[in-house]
Amino acid sequence: MNLDDLARVHDDDLSGEPAGQASGAGAQTLLASIMSEPPERGDRPRATWLRGPIPWLASAASVVATVLLVTMVTAPDEQRPTPPPAASTGAQPSARQMLLAAATATTATKAPVSGAYWRTNTVSGMDAISPDRGYVIRRLSSKDQWLARRPGAQSWWITQSLGAKPLTPEDQAAWRKAGSPTRWKYPMDMSGYVGANSSEVVRAEEEEKTATRLRGKWNGSGGDLTKELLTWDEIRRIPSGERELRAYLEQRLTAQAKADYGQNPRSLEAALQEACMQIVFGLPASPAVRASAYRILATMPELKSLGRVKDPLGRTGEAFGYQVAPGSRWKNAIEVAAVIDPATGLPLARLTTTTVELTGGRTAKTISFTAYRQMGWTNAKPPLPAKRD
Repeated sequence: MNLDDLARVHDDDLSGEPAGQASGAGAQTLLASIMSEPPERGDRPRATWLRGPIPWLASAASVVATVLLVTMVTAPDEQRPTPPPAASTGAQPSARQMLLAAATATTATKAPVSGAYWRTNTVSGMDAISPDRGYVIRRLSSKDQWLARRPGAQSWWITQSLGAKPLTPEDQAAWRKAGSPTRWKYPMDMSGYVGANSSEVVRAEEEEKTATRLRGKWNGSGGDLTKELLTWDEIRRIPSGERELRAYLEQRLTAQAKADYGQNPRSLEAALQEACMQIVFGLPASPAVRASAYRILATMPELKSLGRVKDPLGRTGEAFGYQVAPGSRWKNAIEVAAVIDPATGLPLARLTTTTVELTGGRTAKTISFTAYRQMGWTNAKPPLPAKRD
C-alpha cells in the first residue's frame, strides 16, 4: 500500500485541521526501543485459530470502519524534534517491534485515567462511485463523541457533513463532462457501488452541525466491544494482563461465533484482532488494558509494517496493516492500515483501500478512513450546536 497517496487528502479537503508530525519529547527513546526489539522473538501465546473472512470488512469498501481535552493526539504549533538518526538509516521496524513499543509508550504516558466525559473527535473520509459510475467522489464528515461517565448524565454525538467533491483531476474532468452536479442521487440497486447507500442523496455543500442525544443502551455506555455495548463497570472490569485479556476476548468471541457462525472458528482470529483494535482505537479502557491489546496484536504474524507515513491529516506516524483477499461480498482485495503515534501509543488513523471499476474500463483506488484528532478524558462540557435531534 502506498500510503503517501493519502497525504493529498489534507492539502485541499482538510485545510485548517491539525497537522504535522505526531511526536513528543520521548520520541527518540521510544524509537530506539522499537529498533532494539528482536523482530520475531517472544514467548507470548499465539492463537491457534485459522485466519478467515473478516466480518467487519464485509462492508468496509462501502462504509467507513472517534481538549479542552486532557489528552491531545497532536499539537499543531508544537516545536517537534528532528527525527533521530535511527530513522534515517533505512532500517524499518517490524510490525511486532512497532506494536510492542506502542504498548510501552501507552503505559508510560501521564494522561488522566478518568473525567466527566470520554471524548473522541474524528474526521472521516469515504470515496464513492458517482451514480453514473464515471468518477470518484470524496465525502468528508466529522464526529465529536462525548460519552458521559456519571450515571444519569447525557451522552452526545455531534456530527457534521463536510461536503463532497470529485477526488482527482481525472475525476474532476469526468464530473464536468457530466454537467458539474452538486447533488448525487443513488439508485435502489447498489450492486457494484461503494461509498453510498441505496437511494441516498449526496450533497456537495457542507451542512450545519447536529447534536444527537444518545438513548437506550448507548446512554450510560462507554463504547462497544465485540458487537456489544459495555457499561462503565464492564469496561472497568476488563482484565489488564495480556493472557487474561486474550482469554476474556476469546470467551466473548467464541460465544458470539456459535451464535453467528455455528461451530466454524475460522474467523475468530480475525475477530480477536479487530477486538484488540477496538480497544486501542477508542474504548476508554485503562492504559494497561490498551498496552495488552497492543501486545496481543504483536503476536499476529499477518500484520506487516508499512513504515513511517503521513496520515490523512498530514501527521507523521508508524503504520501497520494487512490485505484481505477478494470474497463473496467484495470483488477486489482490500488493504487495511492503521497509523499510530509511536511516542504516545495514541491512534492517528484507520484506513481501508480497494480498487473499483468505472465506466470505459477505467479503474480507481477508493479509500475510507477515520482520522483521530483528539481522544481522551475531559471535564469540559460538550459544545452543543443549535441544531439538535
